[in-house]
Amino acid sequence: MSLACVARVAHVAASARPAPRRPFAPVGGATTSSSARSSTVFPSSRRRRRPRPSRASSSEEVTPEEVTAPANAPVETPEPPVQVPLGPIAPLACPVTFERLDADGVAPSSNLKYAPDELGIWDLTIGAAGGGAKPASITDVVRGALPKELRGLLPTSSYLGTSTFETPQVAFAYERGWRDSFKRAGFPGPDEEYDLARAKLLPHAADKVLVDASCGSGLFTRRFAKSGDYSAVVALDYSAAMLTQARQFAIDEGLLDASGAAKDDNTDITFVRADIARMPFPEGSVGGVHAGAAIHCWPDPRAAAAEIARALERGGSFCGTTFLTPRVPFLDDAGQQQLDAAMREVQDAISGRAGGARGFRMWNRADLKDLCEECGLVDFESDVRDGFIFFSAKKP
Repeated sequence: MSLACVARVAHVAASARPAPRRPFAPVGGATTSSSARSSTVFPSSRRRRRPRPSRASSSEEVTPEEVTAPANAPVETPEPPVQVPLGPIAPLACPVTFERLDADGVAPSSNLKYAPDELGIWDLTIGAAGGGAKPASITDVVRGALPKELRGLLPTSSYLGTSTFETPQVAFAYERGWRDSFKRAGFPGPDEEYDLARAKLLPHAADKVLVDASCGSGLFTRRFAKSGDYSAVVALDYSAAMLTQARQFAIDEGLLDASGAAKDDNTDITFVRADIARMPFPEGSVGGVHAGAAIHCWPDPRAAAAEIARALERGGSFCGTTFLTPRVPFLDDAGQQQLDAAMREVQDAISGRAGGARGFRMWNRADLKDLCEECGLVDFESDVRDGFIFFSAKKP
């Protein structure tokens, strides 16, 4: 073969070799997920909010028109972002074992799993794990068939002081006239009642978790959250209808966005359905407990006060308001206490059950003081005005 032929063959071989492949550049940025928040750690700042997934963009934007690759080049499909479940900000616990729930809502030793519903409301009553207890009666079946917002028409509690507030009608009416009627009994109004509570809860509860027990429609929950005094506020009530209304009011006032997350620089609010006599918090995990116009509705006040004392950390305060029994002018606290006890016995005899026919209990100062002391709380104080009493005590 001549030299000319050899050169021609080499030229043809070189032209047939594929060109070097240009590296393929991904379009847009890659999404990264936020790290899981441990439910065992309290928020470290006054106004810490739930973390949002962050989006990291590439340093150089590449448009589809700029991307050229051989037709037969393999295209790498980016992996979807990993969705990390976020645990509750407040120190929620299993109502059976009182163990702190992990980031997945699981109690470690019992493996009972809890989760918030579509509105972000946690059901931490006994039997709520794993989707809730099975229907045990015809009433349960009918209640389950109703739309969620109407299930309170068939209350789950047989105690009138509790079942009354499970109904959607009362949840709707509470801040639309119902609460205003308390002024006739001497209640000074929400703003002054809030100031009374704040003076006792602080400074110990500052930057800590505050529980607004029997929160109702969130009348005080919203005030506590707006103050920025606490790392998180727990709105706790047995009534799902009340919690739904409380959440909506918080959204309406700009505290939460439509998803229920804290908006702007507001304090987080965690909505929890729970039994006040089985509070779903680890021992010594909350900085303060408030119960506004509530204790007269509790079926078992002694068990509830004991639970509050258990959940409070040392130095934390329990405060609340309630209705006083009609006072006899010439009786001191001890005499009033004896008279009220006799009247309750008459009520119980007439109704055939403890608690009287109505299912509500009015209080006197001595009974409230004894209740707190029986549960290990100290430094009882009170402010009495006509038929209204504000009271407070501390965990030593």
